[in-house]
Amino acid sequence: MRKLTRFMEHFWLAVAIGTGLAALYVILTQSFDAGKQWLWFPGIALAMFFFRRFMRGKLEAMAEREK
Repeated sequence: MRKLTRFMEHFWLAVAIGTGLAALYVILTQSFDAGKQWLWFPGIALAMFFFRRFMRGKLEAMAEREK
């Protein structure tokens, strides 16, 4: 289970980086007004990354308390 949660953290971080680069490309090739809606994707992916990281920490702490 720990491997899956760590994989999902890295997955969301990779999605955030990829979509951030894509959004930056659109902003640089077109304009900020045309590309600002693309910034939602890396924002949501980063939120998912930090949420998964926070929950993994809480679950690991709970497992340690049970031991």
